Amino acid sequence: MSGQSSSAAALPGAGPVLLSPMLAVIGPPPGPEMEAEYAYETLWNGARVLAHLPGDGSVRLLSAPGMDVTAQYPELQVLSVMLPAPEAVLDGEIIAPGDDGRPSVERLQQRMSLHHPGAVTHALEDLPVQLMVFDILYLGQPVIRLPYTSRRDLLDDLALTGPHIAVPAAWPAPAAQALEQTRAEGYDGMVAKRLSSPYLPGRRTRDWIKIKHLAQP
Repeated sequence: MSGQSSSAAALPGAGPVLLSPMLAVIGPPPGPEMEAEYAYETLWNGARVLAHLPGDGSVRLLSAPGMDVTAQYPELQVLSVMLPAPEAVLDGEIIAPGDDGRPSVERLQQRMSLHHPGAVTHALEDLPVQLMVFDILYLGQPVIRLPYTSRRDLLDDLALTGPHIAVPAAWPAPAAQALEQTRAEGYDGMVAKRLSSPYLPGRRTRDWIKIKHLAQP
């Protein structure tokens, strides 16, 4: 993109097909009659990125608006070692863990504000980040039409685990149980994702529902 911003990113090897992150609506959890149709993931409230791995040993990180933020997070280049081939596009959120290991909005904002190479290098030790990878859009070919369950199987099979990369769990538990678990672990909420849903670039539907914990008085 030559440093310019865009609302979408080109799919590797797919000609004119464009991608942008799938979005969630904010709402209550699915009711008892519907909750078995969803999986439940932690709500990270991080910096959303699509990670493009063209298969040449490089990684390109594009923010949700389409800005190239690769240079800000050099530690995430380890993805190219974990997944050297084939071409791939992964969806996830960058978080900055605090002293308690949970995502810190303040630390992430500090890291996001750094652009000078020297400052970024210094931050690798003081403000390290992790990429929580929760979906896959392309693996040698487009997979966005596959249901959520099939994409999660593909993602789990990649075994992307390391100091800066993780694939978070998806719970098949009842919605109330999953919500209580995220509350107990100190997170802001969860995202319910319909098991049969394809990946819908740029669209916001109830296939993905963002459920936040109510503020305590």
